[in-house]
This record gives sequence, structure tokens and C-alpha cells, in this order.
Amino acid sequence: QIVAGTHGACVRLIGGGVKCWGYNPQGQLGLGDNDNRGDEPGEMGDALPTVDLGGGQTPASLSLAYLSATCAVLGDGSVKCFGANLLGQLGQGDKLSRGDEPGEMGDALPRVRLFSDTW
Repeated sequence: QIVAGTHGACVRLIGGGVKCWGYNPQGQLGLGDNDNRGDEPGEMGDALPTVDLGGGQTPASLSLAYLSATCAVLGDGSVKCFGANLLGQLGQGDKLSRGDEPGEMGDALPRVRLFSDTW
């Protein structure tokens, strides 16, 4: 699966990982920084990091939002979103962007609470 938005793209790899490239001002590539990827030589292929969704989770599907956010439905049915959050689009009850700083991805990235008794 590949999804493309206004400023970037992500692909769900056959082995279960995710790689994203493009414009990254709010961490929507999920790489713990705000560096763009794919706009300079040597940034793609093996040099392009895999997005860490935590706990060995693999995505069942991906979505890129118009407002610089990325969401993944994980194999266990939970949802994790990262990137810009100025309007609460990450579903965390706040306006903090995630994925643009070290330590915000992987197990540190919270799941979206879709029901009161989940995650």
C-alpha cells in the first residue's frame, strides 16, 4: 500500500514496516525530526529509515491527512497518529505535534482512544 498527500508519501512494506518521505515540518514522516526526506541525494533506499510504531506493531493500513498528519491502523486494531496537531487531528486531546522530536515515536507514541475501555 502506498498513500500520498499534498506534501509527502508513505508506503507499507511487505515485511510490515513503513517508510515515509517528503515534506516534514511537523514530524509527519514519523522519524523523530523535522528533516525533509527525498529532496537530497542519498536519502532514499536503505538510507530512508523505517517508522517505529512501537511494540513490534505492523500497520494494517495508512492514511495521510491534508493537515500534515499521518495515521496507521495497526495489526491489533489500534490507531496511532503522528505529525502536526494544531487542530487536535492526532486524537490525543491536546495540540502537541508528535514525531518531530527524538523519543516521540515507538512505544512513546500513544494510541488514539476510540473507546473508553481501550488502550
